[in-house]
Amino acid sequence: MFVQKLKYRELTFENDFSYDMVLLLDDLAKGFGIKENQERDMIQAMVEEKLGIHTRKDWEKPFFKDWIIFNARKQKLQIAYGIQAENLRMLIGGTKPIDELTDPAQRDARSHIINAFSMMNADGREPCSADFHSFRGAFTPEFFPRRFALKDSIYTQRLDLLALLLKNALHRFSTCLPPVKYCEFSVGCGGLTRPWVFDVLSTFSKNSSFTAKFKTLVDNGQFPWLKMDDQTQNIEYRFLAGFNRRILRISNAYSSDEAVTLLFEMPHHAIHLMLTEFHRADKKRPTNLFKEQVEQLHRMKEETKLNQSFFDLVVGLDLFGDELGYPYCPFIAHEFLQFIQDAREKNSNFGVRIHCAENVPFIRPNLSGYCLFAAHMYIVYRCLDFLKRKLKSNIRVGHGIAFDKILSIENYKFRKSSVLVAEMQQNARTILSSIPFEVNITSNFYLLGDAIRNTLSGILNSNDFNNLNEKSHVEMRLKSSFST
Repeated sequence: MFVQKLKYRELTFENDFSYDMVLLLDDLAKGFGIKENQERDMIQAMVEEKLGIHTRKDWEKPFFKDWIIFNARKQKLQIAYGIQAENLRMLIGGTKPIDELTDPAQRDARSHIINAFSMMNADGREPCSADFHSFRGAFTPEFFPRRFALKDSIYTQRLDLLALLLKNALHRFSTCLPPVKYCEFSVGCGGLTRPWVFDVLSTFSKNSSFTAKFKTLVDNGQFPWLKMDDQTQNIEYRFLAGFNRRILRISNAYSSDEAVTLLFEMPHHAIHLMLTEFHRADKKRPTNLFKEQVEQLHRMKEETKLNQSFFDLVVGLDLFGDELGYPYCPFIAHEFLQFIQDAREKNSNFGVRIHCAENVPFIRPNLSGYCLFAAHMYIVYRCLDFLKRKLKSNIRVGHGIAFDKILSIENYKFRKSSVLVAEMQQNARTILSSIPFEVNITSNFYLLGDAIRNTLSGILNSNDFNNLNEKSHVEMRLKSSFST
């Protein structure tokens, strides 16, 4: 099939195989914030405009074309339509600092590339207060996929750069005061099910039970940019297997793009769907709602049978992705609960982290949309309650700051949703007091709106940090680990 595609597109390894990295047109479009549901030629025209290609004398040169590349992540050859990194570097002014660029087209192109990786001002400088208004509450698409797309192009072809990213993160942790001695990285479960990716990610591990083959190459000097300094080598790190919370179809009447609409129009039905999943889990029946996540879990489970060191380095599960419209937690499914119980036979501290109570819009109680906020938080609350009853311990929450809003707000009894709020306010102390909440200050600042974020800011700025427990009925800790 691949050979037939090469013949159809008249590609040859001699002329069209790229040893340089190729940045895919689709990924550049995502990174530049260009709408995807357009013809490819239209998308390319907009990308070329942002890169300033038409200001050049050689604009007729085919900067974008089909290339044959090796997909290191999938370990196979593929055809990729994009631009080589060498040409992109030239278009953004090479390695010169942006302040030294005299060509306006290069400065603009550099600004667009900077913004494809980081949330910055339109001209590539640090964001101002008005810029944050375009980021906050817009996890999709501003954070993901926009700031991830080009990274995928890079890591897909260069796994050594994935190791370089890991090395850089470890170095930054080692230079903290006081220095960090242990950390956990959330990695998509798809990456952990590929043994060659797992091997690369294990390059800097101090775990003596597993020696990465890629580490041998690094130690032999074949990747000099990955050589570790003594200080960085002192950090222990582990992985959490990440699962995306998005559900392809929540119900027959609502598609995945209408998840927020479901919570707004029929919050009682959304709650019913989750309660039904609790019942199925209690009866050890297969899930209806989380079939895609369970399929991913099964693939990862097969890898655990082949990789004896899997549970030495993977110490928990992580639920991530845009929470807006998706308060549901797949870890409550019987299949996940059984996997966690089996994992705890190898590591008794194997746990779960749930990113939640984060990207949920706070709507005033006097507006009808308040039911969306209350129902969302109630589903999150019930999922944590269910997990605590099933797993007992080693559960933690990423963010969770919207709990402070729902638990401290006056309960408006004229609203039907007041029943849900009253239940949460009555039982939250018992359920949440032993669940650590991770305070993620940077992402809170970039991604969360003032209505949710300022509640936590006021607490953190208070004279007595211990008042946090009294104000929110939740104990928040900066870090808790599942490591042995």
